[in-house]
Amino acid sequence: MQITERLAGFIVNTRLEDMPGEGISIAKEAMLDCLGCAFVGAAQPIGEIMAGYVREVEGKPVASVIGKGLRTSPPQAALANGIMAHAEDFDDMNLSIMGHPSAPMFPAALAAAEYCGSSGRQLIEAYIVGFEVETRVGLTMDFGHYNRGWHATATLGVLGAAAASAKIFGLNEEQTRMTLGLAASQAAGVRQNFGTMTKPFHAGNAARGGVLAAMLVRRGFTADLNILETPLGFCTVFRGDVPPEQIKMEKIVAGLGKEYELSRTKIAFKPYPSCGETHSGIEISLALAQEHDINPDDVERIDCAFNDTMNSVTLHHNPTTGMEGKFSIEYCIARALLDRKVTLDDFTDERVNQTAVKKLMPKLVRHVDMSVPMIGTILTIRLKDGREFTMRVDKSKGWPENPMTHAELIGKYRDCAQLILASDDVERSIEMMDHLEKLANVKDLADVIGKPR
Repeated sequence: MQITERLAGFIVNTRLEDMPGEGISIAKEAMLDCLGCAFVGAAQPIGEIMAGYVREVEGKPVASVIGKGLRTSPPQAALANGIMAHAEDFDDMNLSIMGHPSAPMFPAALAAAEYCGSSGRQLIEAYIVGFEVETRVGLTMDFGHYNRGWHATATLGVLGAAAASAKIFGLNEEQTRMTLGLAASQAAGVRQNFGTMTKPFHAGNAARGGVLAAMLVRRGFTADLNILETPLGFCTVFRGDVPPEQIKMEKIVAGLGKEYELSRTKIAFKPYPSCGETHSGIEISLALAQEHDINPDDVERIDCAFNDTMNSVTLHHNPTTGMEGKFSIEYCIARALLDRKVTLDDFTDERVNQTAVKKLMPKLVRHVDMSVPMIGTILTIRLKDGREFTMRVDKSKGWPENPMTHAELIGKYRDCAQLILASDDVERSIEMMDHLEKLANVKDLADVIGKPR
């Protein structure tokens, strides 16, 4: 079927002028948002762990660790930045990949671009081809891959990271095919680790794997040239729930170079720093609490209906850590009802174990309803006086159907970046990212985002 060959041709030959203007704008917003999320991660304990690790292993100082005043090798920078970008689960989402497209892929492109002295135009090109690769393969994987327990951000993200890195390094078509082949053998990440530091490790490991694959192939390392479509290749192995002949691999290349997933399915940006599957429940809780002035002490029962995939993703019913709270519908809804807001400060061990929230969480009863679409929720809050309030949200704030504005995204970025950067550098970084296609050398951006105040 020549799937890998055609995909490699797209990666190598596509230029910025071939890409849709809307897609370029979305890509720049996504990269800015990913940077902001990495600053948040840099300010957390996981950021200190990664900075300590980078100092210990050292590495040629050619690629920046965001917000840490450190430079290391491109694979190590991609690892650290990918972990920090996904650390708080505040980063973007896409349903084609069934996960987070930017955190595994953009840090790879950024590290490679800084190392190579690439232009902003080249960085945008790398981001877009990387996004197309991971989401198009994701369309073929469908829900089966995710439902088997694979973390698609990791398994598909490494392919996107490899594509973006190959683009930055200027690999030819045969080398790009091998880069995808080598990346495929690094695909890993299981969903049981959600709610621990290993979930963001998945994104960083994918970013590192993509850069490493491109750098090794550039030196002559070999891999299978047709890794996606072969009988023992990526698609067959990772879609083991269906016979190979039923895997619709043509989806990967249908309309390739003419239709872009970045313009079709676009990107969802997060207003809340928790698992995306909690957002519709949070939004409903905030709306009902405000409209009906609900006192949490008056709540008798909360019925929460969503589909089975969402039920499995929000796997922590009684969280005890801040990270588990991000994957607990019980905690997120209780927190929204108690405070009428949900912020970064709410996902600490102390907040998750507060007496008031522990009292409210057991009142939530889950219901699996397969008529509710992925990401959607139906919530019914019953009060002790007999009143009931019901609301349904299929796509919460931030999804393309209900998008955050550019101004809102800039506001989110400022809130995140100011945790690390001086105010002048926050504004300089925004200016650079807004006009990224005019940036002569990505090193200039790295100089700004790499240094803490």
